[in-house]
Amino acid sequence: MEFLVNRWIFYLDIDKKEFSEELLKQAIFYERIQNPEIVLLQAYLETGFFTSDIFLNGHNCFGMKYPKFRATVAIGEYQGHAKYNSWWDSVIDYAIWQKWYLSKGYKIETFDSDAYLVFLNCIRYAEDPHYIRKLVYLKDIS
Repeated sequence: MEFLVNRWIFYLDIDKKEFSEELLKQAIFYERIQNPEIVLLQAYLETGFFTSDIFLNGHNCFGMKYPKFRATVAIGEYQGHAKYNSWWDSVIDYAIWQKWYLSKGYKIETFDSDAYLVFLNCIRYAEDPHYIRKLVYLKDIS
């Protein structure tokens, strides 16, 4: 119960705060996103460390595309990617995306970071053929 109350308070207060990496980490935690360390690296890579146009104007932390087959909180598209009302909506959408894969039988809740990287590669999360290599590099220097 305490977790839910804290989550509620977090989201009630978040729109009064400027984006920060710490707030992103808290949102990832409150959404119970699996493999948060890899997901944070994805945010770095997908947003150019939170400087990209898709992040600044589309509020998209993870380079997500607008989905065709699953639920979403995206409000449309921006430059070929999902657009959100806020950056934290993109975190909520990432959690929805993970839950969709869980519903398809993927056991991502049991994956360590290396297995999660393999999963991202197998489902072709990104168009960049070097995407996983870049994540591994970021993981190694973190």
